Amino acid sequence: MAIPTGLSAQLGVAEESTYGTAETPNRFYEFVSESITLEIERLESQGLRAGQRILRSDRWAAGSKTVSGSIDMELHTTGMGLWLAHMLGGASSEQTGTLAYTHTFVPDDLPTGLTIQIGRPSNDGTVNPFTYNGCLISEWEIAAEVGGIGTLSVSIVGVDEDTDTALEQAVYGDSDLLTFVNASLEIDEAEIDVTSASISGNNGLNTDRRRLGSQLIKRPLQNALREYTGTIEAYFDDLTAYKRFVNGEEGKLTLKFVGGEIESGTDYSLTITANVRFDGETPQVGGPEELMQPLPFKVVESSDGDAIEVVYVTTDTTP
Repeated sequence: MAIPTGLSAQLGVAEESTYGTAETPNRFYEFVSESITLEIERLESQGLRAGQRILRSDRWAAGSKTVSGSIDMELHTTGMGLWLAHMLGGASSEQTGTLAYTHTFVPDDLPTGLTIQIGRPSNDGTVNPFTYNGCLISEWEIAAEVGGIGTLSVSIVGVDEDTDTALEQAVYGDSDLLTFVNASLEIDEAEIDVTSASISGNNGLNTDRRRLGSQLIKRPLQNALREYTGTIEAYFDDLTAYKRFVNGEEGKLTLKFVGGEIESGTDYSLTITANVRFDGETPQVGGPEELMQPLPFKVVESSDGDAIEVVYVTTDTTP
């Protein structure tokens, strides 16, 4: 019998060949928490019936289904490429060493979709499979802070939920963590001291494409500009960063996580490079403590076509 708590929970994922057609989960991930749920609208009659005081059982029906929620994970040296591909869309891979592979991700059409299976333990020791088909990543965030492990959060929109599909046995690959200890942030190739940094993406999806004759959504399409934003909490060393905001300057931002050595001269790493506009704000005195410089930013495409790129160096041969 499994431990009847979240200690026995599991997360499995598979890429779909056809949107909405569930595949057997074949990649398994450690995760911190999840909140994916199925909601079913209730349609209730508004008709009047003489003397009726309470809604009748034959005067309501099931309506639209909505699958949504989020998954929170830690950043690892292997296995993250699948999520990066479904966060951004464009993926290319190159073998850059005997063991090392470099995967590069840029904004492009999102892949077909994911099947996500979550094993949720009940009090009787059963790990119950909840399988979600047609899952796309609508929003995401990568973050780092002093004293912590790098994190990834993805917001999911899916088609439907199934509890009849068998639970797949979880098999985990080897990996290490990417932490704040070997993380760095640069602006225009000059490293700055920060206590935290995060970058978020919104894929601009229409997640409520409905039609007559079905409770389920059609595949979400992008109907708004993608937005990539973030914030940096830096030390207020001088006015350089503040003047970037005041003068409306753009700059090259690089957030990098480095892991252990893959082979001589090559380490595991995850690097986000973006052309950004800084949106303030003014440093303020809140007491006797050292002043900090908040630096909210937004990714904008430069005249050279540079916007955002994520490079993942790992031993995984494919994302």
